[in-house]
Amino acid sequence: MLLDAGSADYASATRPHNAATEQHPLRVATIRTAADVPEALAEVAALERDLGRPLRVAVQATGHGAGAALGDDVVLLDTSRLAEVAIDAERRTAVVGAGATWSAVNGAAERHGLMGLAGSAATVAVTGYTAGGGIGWLVRRDGMASGSLRRVHWLDAAGRARIAADDADEAVDRDAIWAFRGAGGAGVATALELDLVPVPALHAGALLWPVAALPEVVGAWTAAIDGVGPSVSTSLSVLHLPPAPRFPEALRGRVAVHLAIADPNGPDGAAPLLDAMRRAATPVVDGWGPTDAAELTRIHLDPPDPVPAIGDARWLDAGTPALAADLLSTAAEPGSPIVMLELRHVAGAPTRRDGAMVTPPGAFVFHAVGALGRAPRDAIEEGFARARAVWSVADTGRTPGSWIEGAAAVPDALPDAVRDRARRIADAADPDGRFLRSRLLG
Repeated sequence: MLLDAGSADYASATRPHNAATEQHPLRVATIRTAADVPEALAEVAALERDLGRPLRVAVQATGHGAGAALGDDVVLLDTSRLAEVAIDAERRTAVVGAGATWSAVNGAAERHGLMGLAGSAATVAVTGYTAGGGIGWLVRRDGMASGSLRRVHWLDAAGRARIAADDADEAVDRDAIWAFRGAGGAGVATALELDLVPVPALHAGALLWPVAALPEVVGAWTAAIDGVGPSVSTSLSVLHLPPAPRFPEALRGRVAVHLAIADPNGPDGAAPLLDAMRRAATPVVDGWGPTDAAELTRIHLDPPDPVPAIGDARWLDAGTPALAADLLSTAAEPGSPIVMLELRHVAGAPTRRDGAMVTPPGAFVFHAVGALGRAPRDAIEEGFARARAVWSVADTGRTPGSWIEGAAAVPDALPDAVRDRARRIADAADPDGRFLRSRLLG
């Protein structure tokens, strides 16, 4: 079961979606069923005895959150093939394999007028996103994805199959569900049970303006953002567009102002904001309208192919709109090392269940990304620092853990008491420290 670097499956498993760091684990185990996990752990133990040294175990599906380099002291469990999706339309729930992507889940759920609380990219795996908090386009109406988590089928370091749930018989499983809701979880997850939500009149779209319109567009967004409907989510960004045919010729290879906007309840709640921004400057692209789950994943305009990216992000307070113009301007120059800098509005998101991170700590999220290769790491970090000098006056002290590309650790994702409790839960499931801990635990 354990594969070395000469295997095609090894090569596939060690090419994460974010290639900012290299992965060269000693072996890879391809997990196709939950029963493969204890078998793989037994083989790791045998390999340790043969080598006369300890090994750690890492778990990865798509690798969107990859940040730590993996070397020859690690065995990687590739869970991407745990991709089953089962929808219960009557109960409004989905049971999904740990490697299932949001595109697969919502492609099945929307046939019943339902969706899960997916993020911005279709290819993100449900497990890492949900266990990391998860901030999607339905957040203001339905909350963070972590709060939609009902149960987790998981295995501890001894290979015992368990079910994490609020009503579980054993404390370790009741603790584990709390940790899976935003603190990375415990052990190895093999399947998740999630709430689905109705989307009676899903509307969404992307609007684009030339960067010269930034002052007018930001001014309109700032003035109107408090008046949007309670189910409307928006992201306003400066975006360095590639010279790709999918963009209008006037914007190809140029800097643009980008509004991504969504409302599962129809067009009315977004109308005041859209009207104000269209009056401020006429967009070159105006894609707002009725849509489906597949199109919803495209409004953020993420690159279609993997990118070696590093990112910075922060939860910001309600004073953020006053900083928006200055903050977005830090990435607006044509030669900026920051290819995308956005402000996401999440104010009013409800809390669905108890968990480690189920309530947004701020009304807005700052998020910036630089692409290695396009700019060196030190230049990207300098760009982050320029932005930080602006947003620091609205800082809540917390970082959205699932939005930090290319980082090995996110020490500010959780309050100290929450992180300490999550570490104790992970240690109880894995007392010998066999599994690499979530990067949210610092």
